[in-house]
Amino acid sequence: MIRFSKDTVTWVSAMFFLGFYGTLHFVYFQIPDEIFKAIYYNGLGLFCADIINFVAPLEGVAAFQNYLISSRVNLEIVRGCDGAGALFLITAAILSFPVEFERKCIGLVLGVSMLYSINLIRISGLYFVIAYRPEWFNLVHIYLTPTLMIILGCLFFIWWAFGSSNKFYEPT
Repeated sequence: MIRFSKDTVTWVSAMFFLGFYGTLHFVYFQIPDEIFKAIYYNGLGLFCADIINFVAPLEGVAAFQNYLISSRVNLEIVRGCDGAGALFLITAAILSFPVEFERKCIGLVLGVSMLYSINLIRISGLYFVIAYRPEWFNLVHIYLTPTLMIILGCLFFIWWAFGSSNKFYEPT
């Protein structure tokens, strides 16, 4: 196996991180909005409606295209409401981290699953915020929940990376 210095691994990993992160964003913005509406309906809207109706059955929320609709609110799920920013950060960090392929796969499956689950809870929570405290919506939607997703993604990465052994460089 080729051994690299710690500084070389750090710089190469940083460049890979930037490359992966930039590529993920580029590809994301190439996907047409019509495809996203179908993804949001099937991948987010239906599940969020089920969560909301489980927690508060009287809400009577239905998913339609990229909307959560009830007698109280029509909440539109649009590009960016999918947690893509946090997802791309964690994906790029895991892909660029110098560990074995199997370890990367485990990190990706766990990280993506965690962020997807958190995003379902986030969108469901936003429904309740706009339905019952609309004056809080911008604060929660724009600042608090995206920050929370990034923090949780970073904590996951630290946990995952801490459990990874780094065999690609020799300590100096």
